[in-house]
Amino acid sequence: MRHILTLLGLILITNNIAYAQCGYHPPQPQANLREKSSVTITVDQNLDELAKVTKKEAKKIATKEYPGKVKKVELVADDGTLVWKLEVKGNEGQKEVFVDPANGHFLGYGLTK
Repeated sequence: MRHILTLLGLILITNNIAYAQCGYHPPQPQANLREKSSVTITVDQNLDELAKVTKKEAKKIATKEYPGKVKKVELVADDGTLVWKLEVKGNEGQKEVFVDPANGHFLGYGLTK
């Protein structure tokens, strides 16, 4: 049994060295991979008035980028900017999709809770 475990350990170490030398790195879980919105906000602004892209248009943009069913849509202030945040359930699971409320630009994905 000890020989088998030693052999398995050597195989795993050898594979990792081979992967490292050829430049392969296994995929890592990624946090928010998105751009910043073009709409900067201040504390006293009405968020709905700043959005030129409607909720319906944001849904269309989000599902074009990540096909699935939209579970939740909200206009939120995030990191000093305004974004449409949509939770979309697709084939790869549920993702947060971000859309710029000023120009409809797809901003990227985030992790759902």
